[in-house]
Amino acid sequence: MEGTPLVNRLEEQVAGVCLIAGAVLLAPTTYFEYSEGRLFGAGALGLVLYALLVPGLLGVARSLRQGAPRLSVVVGLLATLGCVGGAVFQTALLHEWAARTAGTPEAMVAAIMAVTEGRVFPVLVIFGILFPIALLTLGVGLFRTGVAPTWLAALLGIGAIAWPVGHIGSMQLVQHLADALVLVPLVWLGLRSLTNATPQGVAVPAATQAPPRNVRHTHS
Repeated sequence: MEGTPLVNRLEEQVAGVCLIAGAVLLAPTTYFEYSEGRLFGAGALGLVLYALLVPGLLGVARSLRQGAPRLSVVVGLLATLGCVGGAVFQTALLHEWAARTAGTPEAMVAAIMAVTEGRVFPVLVIFGILFPIALLTLGVGLFRTGVAPTWLAALLGIGAIAWPVGHIGSMQLVQHLADALVLVPLVWLGLRSLTNATPQGVAVPAATQAPPRNVRHTHS
């Protein structure tokens, strides 16, 4: 079909834009989360970035199809569920902002947050932890298939390991470090999708050639 190459190219370009935009929003989201009076910004940006990372990471997962088709499907599934979990976590910041803005007494806000952290967050962690697991699995897939340079796969893997340490432990410095470690490979992959470059280390199949015709020799 003539439209297939165009559709594939558009998918790569959309994935690249979403991947870059989502990655760039990581640092300001973390900054707003720990800044006084900026919970709304943290929650809103967080929702946007996780929504953008869904098509972005699915685009990267598609690049693994040739070398690791099963791993490609697993990465896509983990990334989707992980982004959903991350987005839900960001809504908690919006609810906290709304409660404080409405003038809810601090004691009541503290009680609500205590119940949320004790009963709700443990359920959400099951889905939220899938996001760094997806990044780690993606790093392994990039390394195995050679779709990206080794240093990039290693950087993504290290960032994926640091991610839950900073977020679950609420350590701002570690969160910023994880954001930076993840930012570099995601932006690199996004730029490559935009330029539609051939992945490094992946052999490009040669064009199918017609089998040679049998030549009959006539004998005099």
